[in-house]
Amino acid sequence: MDVVSILTDKRVAPWLSGELRTADEVRDAVYLFAGDAPAKLSRFWLLLVLSAVIASAGVIGDSTATVIGAMIIAPLATPIQGVAVGLAGGELRALLQSMRILVTAGLAVVLIGAVAEFVLPQIVVPASNAQITGRVAPTLIDLVAAAATGLAGSLAIARRDIGDILPGVAIAISLVPPLAVVGITAADGAWDDALGALLLFTTNVLAIIVAGSLLYSLLKLLPGAEGVRRRPAYLVVAAAGTVVVLALSVATFRTVQLQQRQAAASDIATSWAERNGEQLVNTHYEGAALVVLVEGRADGSADPQLLPELADAVPRGTPVEINRLPGQRRALGTVP
Repeated sequence: MDVVSILTDKRVAPWLSGELRTADEVRDAVYLFAGDAPAKLSRFWLLLVLSAVIASAGVIGDSTATVIGAMIIAPLATPIQGVAVGLAGGELRALLQSMRILVTAGLAVVLIGAVAEFVLPQIVVPASNAQITGRVAPTLIDLVAAAATGLAGSLAIARRDIGDILPGVAIAISLVPPLAVVGITAADGAWDDALGALLLFTTNVLAIIVAGSLLYSLLKLLPGAEGVRRRPAYLVVAAAGTVVVLALSVATFRTVQLQQRQAAASDIATSWAERNGEQLVNTHYEGAALVVLVEGRADGSADPQLLPELADAVPRGTPVEINRLPGQRRALGTVP
């Protein structure tokens, strides 16, 4: 018995079904090229450009409130749900049209983010910008959250009685901000960060598509073509999902490993700073370099002693920098 058959069991389906919309209503809600297409598309592109500009400004200025505002008005979830509906109903043409809109819109947001990086002043250093650092290292936790949020969004479209949860779904799922980060970091030459943000966006998109297509199939809202037209699309989604899960698994391992190294380095640096009459503020990575931020007025003569002490905490060859408040920063060299 496949997953859909299990979920459509009479003991399970009633928990998800309620006051359902009709198939035509669902299609009208997510297909930007159906019905009053000019009005839908003009609204979509207007909101997309505005949300991209707001998100780019919020990311560069490290403003959480601004980024949340961009999430609320961002319309990218509509073509993504269109892909899910096309997949569930076996409507290949509609699926491809929604995918084309999604890809074009994504490229537009990346471009706006890149332009914003060149035009707007850089107030916050990227390495300490929470809006950037929080979106360039996705993990499997992000996949779980995206899948649950995608299911909630699909339920809001499928059922009339819970449509009011869409603003919360828009805040929970991150679509436009990661793409803005892709453009900003790419324009800054930080390609690893750009790929990480792109992986986060791809994770969210696939989670919405999979959750949505399964839900629409479960509720039998979209009786469409069977067999050969739908199966290849499911295989493509499954293959893409496998690649994303593997990439997230690697990223999760690297994140945990980095946190463990950072914690070990922090313990060593704390003892070292105390011996020199100073106080450790924090240790963090900026790219491959380990930055040790301390507060005090030592002359720096004891700084080289930190390198051999870090040998048991971080890999050999790791660059180490001392940032001594207020404003004295020096490169120590690499861990032997």
